[in-house]
Amino acid sequence: MSSGLGSFIGSIVGGAVTGGMGPAIGEGIKIALPPAAEAAKTLVERLVPDPAAKAAAQLALEEALTARDTTATNAAMEIAKAQATVNLAEAQGNDRYSARWRPTAGWVCVAGLAYAFVLGPILTWLTGIIGAAIGAALPAAPLIEVGQLMVLLTGMLGLGIQRTVERTQGVPGAMPGGTKS
Repeated sequence: MSSGLGSFIGSIVGGAVTGGMGPAIGEGIKIALPPAAEAAKTLVERLVPDPAAKAAAQLALEEALTARDTTATNAAMEIAKAQATVNLAEAQGNDRYSARWRPTAGWVCVAGLAYAFVLGPILTWLTGIIGAAIGAALPAAPLIEVGQLMVLLTGMLGLGIQRTVERTQGVPGAMPGGTKS
């Protein structure tokens, strides 16, 4: 199995199943499968003394490994095709919720980042000044975990170009009101 195929398959399967853990699963597949193949090759070399039988066993093993790789690649392609079909159906639909979930999540990210980097520090500064002026300790403004927000935002930005392509190509439902840009 090529070193990139395990990561590729893991990215597709993991992204669909675990919501973004694809690269980690891909690394696990990449790490686990080649040692299993190497162990099988070592077993053939150690357990089959006859050179002709050893060659036949190694050929059968190579064929099995090739079939495994082909099956894994085909499964990954089927998952990608199924996701593309879902994406197309979503893009062509007139359901306002499914047509607006990316922008809504984007605005949540924008509001969170605006609070974390602008409004939160200003509120903390103001409560410090007001607390000092009245002689009381006022609590600071709560903090937002920006790291988790960035995971959502970077995932959306990676998908955002797809939405731009949909809008420029006039995909039905991509524009508000179903109009072309």
